[in-house]
Parts: sequence; C-alpha cells; structure tokens
Amino acid sequence: MSQFTITIVGAGVIGASLGLALKQKGDSLRLIAHDKDLEHAKAAVKMGAFDKAEWNLINACDQADLIILAIPLSGIRFTLEAIAGDLKQNVVISDTTTSKTTVLAWADDLLPEHAHYVGGYPLVHPGGTGYQHARADLFRGKLYCLTPSSSANEQAVQLIADIVALLEANPFFLDPAELDGLTSATEHLPSLLSIALIQTLAQQKSWREQRKLAGRLFEQVTAGAIGDPDSLRDSFLDNSLALSRWLERLIAHLQQLQTLIAAGHESGEALAQLIDQAVVERTNWLIDVEKGQFSDPELASPKVENPGFLQQMIGFGAFRRRGSNPSKK
Repeated sequence: MSQFTITIVGAGVIGASLGLALKQKGDSLRLIAHDKDLEHAKAAVKMGAFDKAEWNLINACDQADLIILAIPLSGIRFTLEAIAGDLKQNVVISDTTTSKTTVLAWADDLLPEHAHYVGGYPLVHPGGTGYQHARADLFRGKLYCLTPSSSANEQAVQLIADIVALLEANPFFLDPAELDGLTSATEHLPSLLSIALIQTLAQQKSWREQRKLAGRLFEQVTAGAIGDPDSLRDSFLDNSLALSRWLERLIAHLQQLQTLIAAGHESGEALAQLIDQAVVERTNWLIDVEKGQFSDPELASPKVENPGFLQQMIGFGAFRRRGSNPSKK
C-alpha cells in the first residue's frame, strides 16, 4: 500500500499535536516534520508525532502530498516563496494562522498552478506553545475553520475537510474576510487588552511592588501578551480596519465603566447590572464551550469513514484542476 506524505512545517504545540493525532490513523500516512530549530523537530519525532525530522525545508516539502504550515504569520510568506519552485504536482497546502485574507493572497500570488491552497484555523486552546504541550486529542470536538479561496479546487477542499475529520474536529467553513473580522474581536482584541494592561502597570513606579501581588487573574488577563511579536504586529495591521472598530466599542464600554465608578455608590445599581450581564454571558459561553454546542446542524459537514478517506488519499495525485485561475503564476 502506498503512503500519503504529510509535511508539517513547525513542530510547536499545534504542529506536534497534528502529528500525534494523525499518527494514530494508521501506516498509510507518512509524517515529516520541519522546524527552524531542528532539535524541536527531533524531539517531536521522539515523542511519536512524526516519522522523520527534515532539517532542509525544500527536502521536507518537495515530495509531500499535503503541507500544513503550523508556523506564525511572519514566517508564512517566506516559506511559500522558498518552496514554490519545488512542489509536487497537485500538492495541497494549508496553514493554521488567523489572518486568512493575507495568507490566501500570498498563496495565490506565489504558488504555481499545480499547487492548491486551502486556509485553515483550528479553534483550540493548548496549554503552552512548545511541542512539550502537544496532545493527540487537542482538536477532538473542536471547530476547525476552513477558508477556501474562490478558485480553490473542490477535491483539495475535500481533502482538508477529511483531514479535519481524522483529527475528530468539526469543519467550519467561512469566507476568509469573515473569519478575519470575527477573530479580530476574539483573538486580536484580547491580545491588545493584555498588552495595554501590561504597559499601563509596568510603566508606573509602583510596578516593582505591584508585580509581587499579581496572581492568577492577572496572569489570565495578560495571557494575550505572548508569542512572536512580529506575528502579533502583522496580525494587528492586517486586520486594522475591523480591529479599529472593535477598539472604539471597547473604549466606549471602558469609559462607561469609568463614569459609573467615578460616580461612587449612587451608580451602584447600574454598575451591578453591567457586571451581571457580563457574568451571565461568560457563564453561558463557557457552558457552550464545555458541551461543544457551537456547531450549526445546517452547516455541519458529513462524517467521513476512515477507510474511504485513505483510499481517496492514495489516489489523490491523479486529480486535475477543474478550472484555471488566470491570476495564478
């Protein structure tokens, strides 16, 4: 039986978790890891996430049937430029970043006609960023956003949807611009809040003493100030219009709270109502997260049986693009 080769670029928590989850699906899948830190890729192999670690990016990708870029946004364009001239016929490429409009534009501009790009973004909350925090069940029961471009090949989209099914996640199809607008509120806005809070306190003379008292709540609220600074910057700027609008609304609510607090006890009832609304909304959201109640039955993708999927993968290289994209190079 021939093997279907999947290369995952980036052996961090997302890349290694993808490897662990897919390795459980049988010997028909051959998984290769590439990471800018070769030792991270080797460690992910040792933990059972991959069959091989490849230090050379081109060698890792030139024979792959599927390439998943599990790296920060700041590394996507460089990686696409580097591998574009050495891709296998009808390779499918995906990613795991939030800025889909930008990434899909890069893919359309840089990739050859015989490569097929389908954007991806798993809605997961790992316990850390390194491979040490990887789990095979990280995606189980979670939404996995898929953002095909208007020119995406139908079979390439189906392959990525099947991969999501193998991860035991739930595919959630969105327009790239729509996903960018939504994640501006749920991902980038919290990061900006974290940065603003850290800056507000750290620039005060009292910070030297305050930081001794910072506990779990402070850690949670500032958790968005983590990761690759260049990627965070690029994400903010790539979604500047939507993010600016969300910041305006947030500032308005902060000003409302400021007014109520400055008024003292006479505004106590109004302040309590605002707090109660927020507590109820958060509680209901956490219940939905715990029960996985986000899937819309009308949008749910059909279940994919593993044997049929593997047969489809093995014969996948024979497909051809149904329509040409004149903007492709």
